[in-house]
This record gives sequence, structure tokens and C-alpha cells, in this order.
Amino acid sequence: MKKVVLLIVLVAVTLITLLNTGATSNKKAGASKKPNQIMGTWQLSLYKYGSGTTDFTEASPNTGRIKLITDTHFTWVHFDKSTNIIHSSAGGTYSLEGNTYTESIDYGLAMDSYLGNKPVYNIKIEGDNLFLTGDLVGGYKIEEVWQRIKPSDENRNTKK
Repeated sequence: MKKVVLLIVLVAVTLITLLNTGATSNKKAGASKKPNQIMGTWQLSLYKYGSGTTDFTEASPNTGRIKLITDTHFTWVHFDKSTNIIHSSAGGTYSLEGNTYTESIDYGLAMDSYLGNKPVYNIKIEGDNLFLTGDLVGGYKIEEVWQRIKPSDENRNTKK
């Protein structure tokens, strides 16, 4: 009888030790993983395209450009705000290593010359602004400033 009780106590202590070890390692793994600040819905606010441009241009109030970034994919859409008709769009997968953001342009609308390309950008997030700089096909330089859209934002890009 003493051997059975001793065996039960030994099994219970082993199970408790294993459960505590697993809980502790899960907490450590979760604590070290930073949230991906790039994920979200973004609206283009300023841009500079081409190497001859020195000043930023404000995004047109008549057109919308939205960029959606999930944990694995991105999509951007450029559309007319008065009709909600899409002019162009592109998307695919991306990778983020430090400040290096690489898009794989896997699909698009009116973006045929960009399909299959993998432009590499420098990306920086400050508050609710995403700064993206890099080169597109053929060394075409772009600098964009995107502003995070929050659920409570009244300035939506859809027609009411």
C-alpha cells in the first residue's frame, strides 16, 4: 500500500513540475515576441515619386489609397472616392526583417509590369505613421507616408 501511495505522490509531483515548466516557458516565449506594428489598415497621406522630386505631395482628397497589412499578406487599393471605382491594386506576401520590408507582388489590377517583382523598402513606424522608402521596377524611387486608420476614425475612404 505504501508503494502505491508513494507512486501516486511521485506521479503527481512530476505532473505538477511538467505543467509549471510548460507554463513558464510559454510565458517567456510570449513575452519575448513583439507585436507586429506594421499590421493594420493604412491610408496614404504624403508621397514623393521619382528621383527628381524633392517635395512631398499630399494625397488627393478625391482619390483614396488604402494599404492593408496582415501577418502574412499586404494589399493596396487606389480608388475614386466619389464613385468607389478601383483604378489599380496590388498585393501578395511580404517579409519584414528589422526595418527591411520586402513585398512580393503576386497579383494586381492595372499593375501588369509589376507582377512577380519583389521591391525592397526601408520601413519605419512612428506613432500612427508608416514611412516607406525604396525603389520599384527599374530603380523608380518612392517615398510614402501612410497614416494608420483606426476603427473610430471619421475620415473614412468610403462613400456614405
